Amino acid sequence: MGCKRYNLPFFCLFLAVLLSACNMENSGEVNLKPFTLRVDEKVTKAVNEILPLVGSEGTAINTRWKVVLNDRRGGLDVSIPSFRRAEFVSLPHRIQLPDHAIWYQTEVELKQGVLRVNADDGAQLWLNEERIAPEVGGYYAVAKDGKYILTIRVLNNAMAGGLRAVRSLNDQEWQAKTALSERRKLLRGLLSKKALLLNLSEYEKGLIEKAKHSPAIANLLAAAKQLTVKPILLAEPVFQKSVNGQLYLRWVSSSNANTELVYGASANELTHEINVEGTDGVFLTAVSDSIKFYRIVQDEMVSPVYIFPQNEKSQNQQFMVWADSQSGWKVFDRIMRMSNQYLPHFSIGAGDLVGQGDDELEYLRLLRSMHRGGYIHYPVPGNHDYDRYYEDLRPNNYSKYLSLPNQQNYFAWKEGDLAFIALDLNETFPVGLPNNSEQYRWFMQQIQSEAWTSAKWRFLVSHHPPYSQGWPGYHGEISLREVLEPLYEEAKIDMVIAGHTHDYERLIKNYGAQQIAFVVVGGAGGGLEPIENAAYPKMDTVMSIHHFGLINVIGDTLNFRAIDTEHKIIDKFSLTHE
Repeated sequence: MGCKRYNLPFFCLFLAVLLSACNMENSGEVNLKPFTLRVDEKVTKAVNEILPLVGSEGTAINTRWKVVLNDRRGGLDVSIPSFRRAEFVSLPHRIQLPDHAIWYQTEVELKQGVLRVNADDGAQLWLNEERIAPEVGGYYAVAKDGKYILTIRVLNNAMAGGLRAVRSLNDQEWQAKTALSERRKLLRGLLSKKALLLNLSEYEKGLIEKAKHSPAIANLLAAAKQLTVKPILLAEPVFQKSVNGQLYLRWVSSSNANTELVYGASANELTHEINVEGTDGVFLTAVSDSIKFYRIVQDEMVSPVYIFPQNEKSQNQQFMVWADSQSGWKVFDRIMRMSNQYLPHFSIGAGDLVGQGDDELEYLRLLRSMHRGGYIHYPVPGNHDYDRYYEDLRPNNYSKYLSLPNQQNYFAWKEGDLAFIALDLNETFPVGLPNNSEQYRWFMQQIQSEAWTSAKWRFLVSHHPPYSQGWPGYHGEISLREVLEPLYEEAKIDMVIAGHTHDYERLIKNYGAQQIAFVVVGGAGGGLEPIENAAYPKMDTVMSIHHFGLINVIGDTLNFRAIDTEHKIIDKFSLTHE
């Protein structure tokens, strides 16, 4: 029986001691290899070599754009402002103007086809003052040839933002692009099966080779059709827990075929099973807290045997906090692997879980890395999880791959005598917690609830920090600060955990009799902030380094450690309750 937890060669020798941090597999029975970052990179490289992203990206529309700044009107349905006194700019154009709408307008001849709008953070489009919804992602349909007044509203939630590029693709260019995207998707699926399945027949291997050497749609479709009976795990199991304490197990497959979760008291006694139905390949099932050894069986696919750690009951409550993995998968994968050595009971991901919210492959990569953290996860959305969802501000992929039944994107839960409230400021534009919103009313109820007031320690989680110094010109989320400052002492908040700024920051302040620690743990993988800092607010410490946070609570004492990717403690502090 081989050990399936990572970075510790000696792990298996001390299995009895370290079992709670380990997943395992029965190497004699598996017929697939796990999806790893290395496999993913290998498949991506092969796809790029066989079907490179070449061809026309259309015609750039870069010059003579009028720009209107300083529009702080909220909501998604607003009128176009006057451009009579507007300045002219060329693209790309970005400006440090958080929580504002930035308007752009130009007159241009367009061919029937699509417009590709690349904006930071999100965009809305008008053609001749008629609002146009996107076809997919940042692509908008142009119904016919003609001269158009092209108006774009960029919704900038975070730090610098603006309009990076606009390109016009005619029908022929668009059809070629979509056909190439479909071919690349099919090829990725075929190469993934080849990389992961150990028992492909010679005939099936021949189909893949033929499709590789002649990657026409017909050959790819024929090979894909023949291999649909071979499901593979696109993302191995991840544990989550709902607000009412129900434990869930989630995984992603290439198929919706009938699937069983089999489990038991040991790896050799998997005597119980649950039939689980999938939706678009995503499988989610409630499981008992006593689950330990388990595997997934789907048609001919049999997963390794996994182990879910059972932490012994103790006065010691330990959990991990991180944010802004944001497509830095090598760093995040390493953080998840090494975190097991500290035996956390659970982790909290404080937003920007991916770098591009409408890219499903990003969420698969996120789940694969989260699987390497063999414990429960509480993922909270950030602004990048909303990317390309600025028509209705509903993060569809976050909901598909991470949400739990009957649970909002903001939620509260309790672990022992620790109480948590996770906010989602991205539900509105500009970001914030308007006092007429449902989330604001919910929040005010939560801080007065029995679960919150009876807790020994109270934690607030928000992707956007109320205070931050790590990005020049950014000082934290003012709208959140305005809501929280009158409440810190009354609500007895002990710690605010955030990300958004890609660094480690810490500030400890007193509000009356209440001492509060503010930590920014935005170093889980995304590109780090520049060394230059904002002039204010003055944080106790600011470090531009990849890291995660570890919180250990023993009775009336809370110990915090910030740990970098080499296991070095870069900062630590303690809080105590009298």
